[in-house]
Amino acid sequence: MIETLSAIGNASLAIVLEAGIWIIVSLFAAGLIHEFLDTSWVRDTLNRSGMSSVTGALVLGALLPMCSCGVVPLAMSLYLSGVRLATVMTFAAATPVINPAAVVLSYALLGPELTLAYVVFGLVAPVAVGFATEHWGGHRLTPVATRLQSCCSETASCCADHAETRRTETASWPHRLRNAMRWGFGEFGPTLGLYIGIGALLAGTVVALVPADWITDYLGGSSSFIPLLFVALFGASIYVCAVAHIPVVAAFLAAGAGPGFGIVFLVTGAATNLPELFALQRILGTRIVVIYVGGLIVLSLLAGWGVNLWLAPNYRPVMDPLRSIQLSDFASNLSPVLPDVVTIVSAAAVLILIIWGAARWVTQKLYAAQ
Repeated sequence: MIETLSAIGNASLAIVLEAGIWIIVSLFAAGLIHEFLDTSWVRDTLNRSGMSSVTGALVLGALLPMCSCGVVPLAMSLYLSGVRLATVMTFAAATPVINPAAVVLSYALLGPELTLAYVVFGLVAPVAVGFATEHWGGHRLTPVATRLQSCCSETASCCADHAETRRTETASWPHRLRNAMRWGFGEFGPTLGLYIGIGALLAGTVVALVPADWITDYLGGSSSFIPLLFVALFGASIYVCAVAHIPVVAAFLAAGAGPGFGIVFLVTGAATNLPELFALQRILGTRIVVIYVGGLIVLSLLAGWGVNLWLAPNYRPVMDPLRSIQLSDFASNLSPVLPDVVTIVSAAAVLILIIWGAARWVTQKLYAAQ
């Protein structure tokens, strides 16, 4: 029992360590968006009807080397600032699925054919999912989104200062920057931290309890539709970085997995995970999250099935180690390599936000019960 709990804790902590810097950077950007977006041309651009705003979100997301947990604060800040849902969800799906480093590393370790399928899917699926959530998801704000949007939770001063800044066009940049950081880290951060903490614990439980041998035996070698479904569900539940999961896929392929497995896990492993989905559900609502996750899973299954039909009979894993190493090094240069101290400090900051959010939630429940 103690060993199991220790394994779950270690897996959950590893998730926070890997995603911590992206969460902090995104919260910083989220505060800036919340404070400045409504007076910027960016908001008008992202709110345009048709494909223009969605295309802009797709391009922006495809260029950012950011994981799914890190993109959640940024995407939700866009949503709370009034950006249309199709644009927000396209950005949320595209950012973790595809980026330059992932494409180069995929070409190095998975080969040109599978990389081509990965790129095409990474550009098409986010747009489809974005429009699906907007068309069928509805636009009713959840209680959490309403509270965050109004900026009136525990402290009336936050709301008053924010409103005063909005009314005073000549407010200084330092003043507005303080308001942005106050909202990003003092209001949004603990709220999101609580949900990311719960999701990281759930994902750590899955990682710790699902045997690696079971994955290899039952998901690795078959190219039928049912194993692909298990891969999709497993990938949707765990947290993997948008680049770090590619060597995992390459290892499965080298062990005899069908190429369709690669596409399914590349998408679901990067774009969906329990910490992200739990946070999204609290802010966007269950219906939108179901459409988002269901759409990505269904589309990835169809893509995996199609890739198996196309490549499986003659597919061979990449067999040029020197070329793969060279391209892998190039891909690593496209992704920032952070000092250990930055990773640790960022993870510690996220843990503080998780504890802060949990304490605030308990306080609210105790206050409501009185």
